[in-house]
Amino acid sequence: MDFMDKLVQKVSEGTKVLSQKTDEIIEITELKVSMKKMEADIEEIKFMIGDLVYNYYLSNNTSIPTLEIKERCKEIQRLEQEVNRIKVRVNRLRGLAYCSSCGEFLEEEENYCPKCGHRNTRY
Repeated sequence: MDFMDKLVQKVSEGTKVLSQKTDEIIEITELKVSMKKMEADIEEIKFMIGDLVYNYYLSNNTSIPTLEIKERCKEIQRLEQEVNRIKVRVNRLRGLAYCSSCGEFLEEEENYCPKCGHRNTRY
């Protein structure tokens, strides 16, 4: 292989790596935008629950709207699980260690998750 062939091969390899990194950055950005939207949705649902409780208080009604509150709480749980899945995916794309239970980022020396206490192995 002569010099030009080696040069072309190296440039081609570099272009592939750059393209892959660019794709990873784009995916991470899209995931983060999605995660922020879900977190905003969670906060909005929490405000709805607060409004339900406050309106119940003001109405002097004797039956609290527990079904509506439970449904909204289940939606919060579903969104939180999805946020955790996204965090795991982002950490994997970055090559970082994460908690296998909740998806929280782990520092290099941490064997237990600072958020949920789960014992973790390195990924």
